Amino acid sequence: MENVAPQDERSHILKRIEDIGKRDVDAGDASGQLLGYLQSQDAEVVLAALQATWNYVKDEPLFRRVLELAQRHDDEEVRGMANSCLGTLLRDGLAYEDDLPDEWQPSPPHIDGGFYQEAKDQLLNRVDALMESMEVRRRCVEALGYLSYKPEIRDLILRYYHQAPNPWVKVSSIFAMGLHRDPIFERLILEELHSDNENILLEAVHAAGTLELHEAENRLVELSLSPQVELRCEAIVSLGLAAKPSRVPELLKALGERFTDPDTREAIELAGQSLEQKSKLEAGNPIWDDGLILGEIEDMIADPNSGND
Repeated sequence: MENVAPQDERSHILKRIEDIGKRDVDAGDASGQLLGYLQSQDAEVVLAALQATWNYVKDEPLFRRVLELAQRHDDEEVRGMANSCLGTLLRDGLAYEDDLPDEWQPSPPHIDGGFYQEAKDQLLNRVDALMESMEVRRRCVEALGYLSYKPEIRDLILRYYHQAPNPWVKVSSIFAMGLHRDPIFERLILEELHSDNENILLEAVHAAGTLELHEAENRLVELSLSPQVELRCEAIVSLGLAAKPSRVPELLKALGERFTDPDTREAIELAGQSLEQKSKLEAGNPIWDDGLILGEIEDMIADPNSGND
């Protein structure tokens, strides 16, 4: 394959990768196609493929390739994204940790313990490597956020946040803070909801939603009226997660009357779906559990004939 694919071919490939990431293709072949794309010499194709790998954690050959890219790809952006993608292995293998909080009940891992340890060692060895670029190191912080319950990882994230040499390092730190609840993390996220930096603000809005920070509700309402479309939509989606459930329908109705553009409409729909999902789960309906649904999808990917009995 040439180092850079012709534009028409690249566009077709990137659309195919996007469909794979959305699971809009034959599940039995998707991870194999991604593995092929991860062999490309075109960095743009590899980056797109990396972003689509998160849903295929059961495929060890695929993530072996991700680990190789994280260790030695020439392009620092590819290397950084690959290290970030290793976070999905940490999320999947939390049961291998012997110091988990008592209230945590992780699902059985899909990967074996040895591979989990390899991914973890890669991130720990690279996150503070002086010869590594800050672009890669900040991506390691993102992945290690899944282990932020550990005091040493928590301190690492806070160090990168407070000593961030550029806004993107702070963005990665906030992403990591949004993966697990922690009083100091939550306070910093709430403060960054007033950031003057657009990228930091967007990540803080996202983190407020994932952590369901009810204290962020009023600020998210303000941001949901922003003239900046991306910020407005991110705030609306987070409102569906962080606002008091009794207020969400009224808020979404008012936003729907005020904004008619397709992006905002989609964000309102996603926020409504989040509210419905929470209501169903609180009512004890497991069919709305994303973890269970993703597990079933991963089982079908591993064995496409599993649902035909």
